[in-house]
Amino acid sequence: MGQQERSALKDEQMLFTLLTALVKRSGGEIRISEDEMDSVVKRDMVMLYYDKNNKELILSTHFLKNPSTDILMEN
Repeated sequence: MGQQERSALKDEQMLFTLLTALVKRSGGEIRISEDEMDSVVKRDMVMLYYDKNNKELILSTHFLKNPSTDILMEN
């Protein structure tokens, strides 16, 4: 998938693309227990950043400390 195709994705499509990339990266399977699912609460959030130098998405459950100017916060 190229940059033009990625930028045209809607939020739902982007979410499933991210999940698919994570599952593929983990050997094709990720198991999440009921306890792990139950531990997620409404105040939990995932921040999405983009590292221009490394051309990587960064998913984090916290704000990055001292991010470089090459790391953008995505909307």
